[in-house]
Amino acid sequence: MLPELGSVGPFTFYSFGLMAALAIVVAAIFLAIDLRQRGLDPSFSIEVALAAGIGGFLGARIYYVVEHWGEPGEGLFSGAGLVWYGGVAGGFIAVILVSLWRHVPLGLLANMVAAPLAIGYAIGRIGCQLAGDGDYGDATSLPWGMSYPDGTVPTTVAVHPTPVYETIAALVIFWVLWRMRGRLTAPWSLFGLYLVLIGIERFLVEFVRATPVVLAGLTTAQIISLILVVIGGVILARTWNRRDPAWVGSSGAGEAADA
Repeated sequence: MLPELGSVGPFTFYSFGLMAALAIVVAAIFLAIDLRQRGLDPSFSIEVALAAGIGGFLGARIYYVVEHWGEPGEGLFSGAGLVWYGGVAGGFIAVILVSLWRHVPLGLLANMVAAPLAIGYAIGRIGCQLAGDGDYGDATSLPWGMSYPDGTVPTTVAVHPTPVYETIAALVIFWVLWRMRGRLTAPWSLFGLYLVLIGIERFLVEFVRATPVVLAGLTTAQIISLILVVIGGVILARTWNRRDPAWVGSSGAGEAADA
């Protein structure tokens, strides 16, 4: 594990922070490619990626602080705790604000950020793996079990390396979503598929994560994952057979996305 990369003066550089920044950059690159292929302004990707990154971080951090309210040393800008569903909510709100500000149809923008979200999540989980920040799973005797003795939240017991599981799963989800862009063109359709796939992924990985059960044998993340799957399923049911060419490379949308 490599939680810290080094320091320069009073500043310490963390592997998780590096991977989080890389996730935003890579997501922005793929969003720019998609925008260009649709005949839209690729520079718009920078605004969306920055908004989603900042909103996602704040949402993840706020949820963590509320969840651990009153614990010593926990403030909005202290500690390293982040909660993924708080990040989803914060990032989504930020993207909505960008959509309203730039007058870009939200259904179109939701489709375009689906695949970048998946690859950004995959890279972010590499950061969790490098940091050993407690996102790992339960103890296991499987040959690929790992210990995190030097992690931010250390353990010398062999556990499921769930960040690795999630990175692999998110890369597969990214590949599926990227290939489906030409088929699911109706507003929200591709984003609906993203919600279903990422919800299933997180629901399943929770079975081997060291996460407390809160209701009916399920963790909080599993309950939220089920909600995401239902929402995504409803979107897909309403849009699966629709093709909306007006949402791909339309001049109106291109003008709206001009920076």
